[in-house]
Amino acid sequence: MPVAELRASLEAEGYSYKILDQQRRVILVEVNPQGALIATRRSGFVNYSMQLIFHCSMTEPAILHAVNNVDYHHWLNKSAGFSVKVTRIQRENKQLNVGELQRKIGSRIWSAMDGKVHVDLEVPDIVFLGLITSTRFYFGVYLTARNRREFNQRRSPRRPFFNPDTIHPKIARAMVNLSRSASSDLFLDPFCGTGGLLLEASSIGSIPIGIDNDRRILLGCRRNLNHFETHFLGMHADARVLPFRSRSIDAIATDPPYGRSSSTRKAGIAALLKASLIRVADVINPGRCICFAIPLKYFKESIIDSKEYAIIEEHSVYVHRSLTRHIVVLKRK
Repeated sequence: MPVAELRASLEAEGYSYKILDQQRRVILVEVNPQGALIATRRSGFVNYSMQLIFHCSMTEPAILHAVNNVDYHHWLNKSAGFSVKVTRIQRENKQLNVGELQRKIGSRIWSAMDGKVHVDLEVPDIVFLGLITSTRFYFGVYLTARNRREFNQRRSPRRPFFNPDTIHPKIARAMVNLSRSASSDLFLDPFCGTGGLLLEASSIGSIPIGIDNDRRILLGCRRNLNHFETHFLGMHADARVLPFRSRSIDAIATDPPYGRSSSTRKAGIAALLKASLIRVADVINPGRCICFAIPLKYFKESIIDSKEYAIIEEHSVYVHRSLTRHIVVLKRK
């Protein structure tokens, strides 16, 4: 799903790209650096991004040889401050001394610039980042990282209105991205619950609209969004009878109600979702996407009308022993 989310984020923001390679948790993408910045910052799963300088085999001689062959004048100006950070992906290659490797790389960069630059560990102008994997070493210029603290602050227990069935902010952000919602798009969650997906849509610049048929839950959603100073349109309505004009919505992501603390008004979750998708087909713009989550045990392709939608992708996310969420992305034909 992280690769799918990255693709969707770039597509939503209108950046052309090409996936060059994928090694463990490292993805090589040919894309405009600005696209990489935006996609990383709006991502739920991409930890950080860098502009690649080289990658080589995972041995210290190979790494230092490659480091010596780089012209650092492309990134460093006279008197610039820089730092080097080397990190392991999933504790790979423990025989390498990370601190010593950082020191050696930094020393070679300083020598290549004839000592006209300096190491700055506090506020460097440039950060060179090295990633250690099982077979390859990746080295480049650090661009940006997603704000993990921001995600943690929005976790369900930290919101004024709490519901144990609430989806994790990281998954919610990924679902919003998979819906291809862009900045200023009208984003709809027809089963908004406590507002987790609405919060994530607002965080990437979309305009959030929430529907729920439970007044108490909707009031709790408003408390949560007000707490995070998020403006949204909340409506007490039935997702099977949406009060919107035809072709007025740009993107949809939703996690329909299920579990002991959720109410489906005595309707089965599959039947409820199917009825909603019939109505949603009219309100969403053609060619735009819908992302929904449903417990894997309830998912059937018969929920989806193949005349109205094409299935773009499917992902299964393990939550705990009794719940695996099946995430489906549809495109309105």
